[in-house]
Amino acid sequence: MSQRTLRLVPVLVAGALALSGCTSGGQDDAAADAADAPAGAAQESGDAAPGGVVGVDFPDPDDVVADATFTVPGTKDEVRVGIESLTVRGETTELRLVFTPQYDDGDAISVFSMLGETSGGLDLIDRENLKEYRTGYTTDYVGAKAARGESVGFQAYFAAPEDDITTIDVKLHDSWPVFEDVPLTVED
Repeated sequence: MSQRTLRLVPVLVAGALALSGCTSGGQDDAAADAADAPAGAAQESGDAAPGGVVGVDFPDPDDVVADATFTVPGTKDEVRVGIESLTVRGETTELRLVFTPQYDDGDAISVFSMLGETSGGLDLIDRENLKEYRTGYTTDYVGAKAARGESVGFQAYFAAPEDDITTIDVKLHDSWPVFEDVPLTVED
């Protein structure tokens, strides 16, 4: 087993733990207050949102560090994709994306469909040190959906960069241009 494969195991475990969230089943006053709070409030405090779901319930496509509109592979449809954040915590890097379809499919459109019905190609690229980091865990590509003009949040987890860098490139799909020099936020 290669060193790269061994590094992915902690990423998968950390990602699964980060997304699992724990709830007691009952609802005390603090939990009731959290249920009434705005969608992003639980996220900002680092707590699980009501129901134990961690993630962006109502992402703002304009509150991003980078964005672009791409043509869905194999179609003439367009999707706007924004990078909300790229954060290193310990041995894990979390990428938060916002997908906003610019076309109507008659129903809610999955991230899988917005990516041309493929989930391959999502990588972080450290050009300076010639290293690539592949996803260890992501939001469900098929379950994450939005209607035309609405946005859906999407999370992906990677191993933390091995080198001391402040930016990294984000590749979302093999046929789309790469977001270059996306700032990394490092949290202790």
